[in-house]
Amino acid sequence: MASISPQTTTDTSLIPDPRAHFSFTALPFTQEIPATKMWRQPGLDELVDDLEASVSARMSVAVIAPSGTGKTTLLRRLVERLPDTRYQVADIKVTSVSNRDFYRGLARALAVEPTGTWPALLEKLQAHAQSLAATEARRLVVIIDEAQDMRPEVLSTLRVLTNFNLDSELLISIILVGDGGLDTLLHRPDMEALRSRLSRVIRVRLLSRTETKAYIDHRLDLVGARQQILDDSAVEAVYDFSRGNLRAIDHLCRTALEIAARQKLETIDAGLVTAARKRLP
Repeated sequence: MASISPQTTTDTSLIPDPRAHFSFTALPFTQEIPATKMWRQPGLDELVDDLEASVSARMSVAVIAPSGTGKTTLLRRLVERLPDTRYQVADIKVTSVSNRDFYRGLARALAVEPTGTWPALLEKLQAHAQSLAATEARRLVVIIDEAQDMRPEVLSTLRVLTNFNLDSELLISIILVGDGGLDTLLHRPDMEALRSRLSRVIRVRLLSRTETKAYIDHRLDLVGARQQILDDSAVEAVYDFSRGNLRAIDHLCRTALEIAARQKLETIDAGLVTAARKRLP
């Protein structure tokens, strides 16, 4: 007779819930946060201003930032400043795809029919930009995330996309976003023509030790923390492990809170942060 294995069920009561344990109003250190409540990272306001000024001047820029340093925050704040009455914004994340696949993806993001060869698609996108400017007085802003993954032969075609009437019209602003690999890519000899079309390169840095503590305090204040949950040694450990990388800070703090909730601890010290680090990849 065949044996029947008992069904396994997940007991949600075994999953630690920092919200209940610490009386939080929400789970901290997640990406689910409105742009208006994001931490005001020192220097980031100036970078947003620089980006907005470049777009207003109908120019293109590159944003170089290591993964997890707040470039998403930077872009979200920029997009909030660009009124729909003046701009159509397309935000796409790219991989190593062909010219045709790249321009099909961009066409879909702009609600343009994504059919034809890549030169035909490029012409459709240019026609869309011209129509948008003529009939609605709006301009295109194309944000290309993870641009370091673009094939060089695809990246180089962007100079053609922005070329209108021998460069006498500036109808599309392109914002290339990526890590140090994008910086390396842009400095290839065959990228000189594209590089010359960028008005500036904006760089986002990692947080300092003091800024790391301010960021942690801000995220905990947002969810109604009633006391200092991470003691000074814990904050030091978070910085030492993360080196000021926002994404790493979030992962460490969230995991440490889960461990504290499981062990019914009210305060997190360096030892608990170290235990959290061991649970992360």
